[in-house]
Amino acid sequence: MSDIRQSQEYAQFIKNLGWQVEKIGKWRTFIKKFPLIGSLIKIQRIKPPIPFVEIEALAKKHHAFQIILEPSCPQSPQPPQYPQSYKPLKSPFIPTKTLILDLKPFEQQIFGSFPKNKRRDIRLAEKNNLVIEEGNPQQFYELKKKFLLRKKILPLGTKNEIFLLCQAFGPEKSKILISYPFCPSCSPCPSAPLAGLLLLFSGKTAYYWQAASTPEGNKLLAPTLLLWKAIKLAKKKGFSKFDFEGIYDNRFPQNRSWLGFTHFKSGFGGKEIIYPSPISKTKLRPCF
Repeated sequence: MSDIRQSQEYAQFIKNLGWQVEKIGKWRTFIKKFPLIGSLIKIQRIKPPIPFVEIEALAKKHHAFQIILEPSCPQSPQPPQYPQSYKPLKSPFIPTKTLILDLKPFEQQIFGSFPKNKRRDIRLAEKNNLVIEEGNPQQFYELKKKFLLRKKILPLGTKNEIFLLCQAFGPEKSKILISYPFCPSCSPCPSAPLAGLLLLFSGKTAYYWQAASTPEGNKLLAPTLLLWKAIKLAKKKGFSKFDFEGIYDNRFPQNRSWLGFTHFKSGFGGKEIIYPSPISKTKLRPCF
């Protein structure tokens, strides 16, 4: 399974953020230049054998002061072997653990595989007469901004990221879903969304990329119904896997804030995937 972070669409997103993209063999590398100090190189979801000689040549070409590798060889019985100059990265940039739900069974079988309390929550949410419609980047951004501010997180760069992701992946490979309270006298739905999510599609996999909700939406179980709708949509569109795009990894306890949404995602089942810890090589000074 090819990861979305090695896709052409994701590479375009990274370019739109101001990075350079070059290929080493089949692997896309991301290069960020900084005045005076050189450049940072990231290679995400690269599988062994890792071409360290070619990576070093790329680092020399771009005067890199740091190389970050975030490998992809999930469920490997033995940890990969790396040169001694590469050390574990203390804080990953992308999820090192996730859940992947198999979408090949019938819809009723997927629903039946959920724990009893999750099936109950979906049925309760359906009784709340929620309306789910396709949304746009601006609507999702407004929802996400308020969601982050309630958590005392400044939404710096959030709008840019959402808009550039949707631009790079396009309408065929991205989808925003928004949940609203039912209002028989309002058409279209009023501008009071309860929850929203951003789906990305790559290869045979749908990715639950971002989500946001309001306190009222949580009470009405809007995020639960919205995610179930997203799973059904991905299956209807012919995708065979649904990646929940990150859960808590106890190798990185500084991310304990992930425990909440990890509990939420785990209620939908899926196979646990653990990736190797990211590694980094930092040069003592720029290689000019």
